[in-house]
Amino acid sequence: MSHPGRLIIAVILLCSASVFAETSLYEVSKGGQKIYLGGTIHVLRNSDYPLPAEFEQAYEKSQVLVLETDPKKSNSPEFGQQFAQTFMYSGGKNLAQDLQPELWQELQSYAAKNQFPLDQMSTFKAMFVSLTISIAEMQKRGYGLGQGVDMYFFQKANLHQKPIQELESIGDVLQHMKALTDLDANQVISSALRDVKKMDKALNVALKYWRVGELEKLDKELATDMRKETPEVYQRLLVDRNQEWLPKIETLITTKETELVLVGALHLSGDQGLLARLKARGYHIKPYQLTK
Repeated sequence: MSHPGRLIIAVILLCSASVFAETSLYEVSKGGQKIYLGGTIHVLRNSDYPLPAEFEQAYEKSQVLVLETDPKKSNSPEFGQQFAQTFMYSGGKNLAQDLQPELWQELQSYAAKNQFPLDQMSTFKAMFVSLTISIAEMQKRGYGLGQGVDMYFFQKANLHQKPIQELESIGDVLQHMKALTDLDANQVISSALRDVKKMDKALNVALKYWRVGELEKLDKELATDMRKETPEVYQRLLVDRNQEWLPKIETLITTKETELVLVGALHLSGDQGLLARLKARGYHIKPYQLTK
């Protein structure tokens, strides 16, 4: 049986395994030209700062910041509306009709205890509701999407007037997220409710291993089920996006500027990860090392 709840945590955190390197930041080079490629976590607490020194130094040594997508666009009300519409039922259907009666009652009980607006959410499909639950639970614990590594450097680059580029458009993001719309609603909701109880441990483990670059255990915990049980989601959210990003990243390496490229850490690892693909294309990859 798959574990879509773990999938939800993985989607939000985007953390995964790489070779033990004491950092989640790498230098990718060929012919004297290079970029810094960092794996990130998209949600953090204020107490999780300062970030690892490698990231701060790589930012200072780079001339351009490159993110998955432009936060100005992805955080806009227009994108929020489009994202929500992607997961809306049509034809008058609602979530209660997709769930077993006992599970619907369990979700209603959770909503009542946690002031979750289920009446407003019932016209959305299970994955959207589960994502909303997970984000709300993270916010209770002090985590915020606006406090993650990517947003931190986006705000810093804006302050310093450092050029910012993106690897994909918000239209691209919406197309890929459609892969999540038709997962089995009962599995998605039951896993989300169960994983709320495990969230503290999952978040603590994610941060611990991301910070030191030793992410193999986290990959086994968060990504194994996605690869085995929902391969179409893994293909769409990770493999396909990596393939689309690869030529853009290769172009960045050829520029005279040094770019700091930040992506969810899950994009770096495995046979289909960016590090393996870049290595196969002849690029030299090494963990970033602090310089004095």
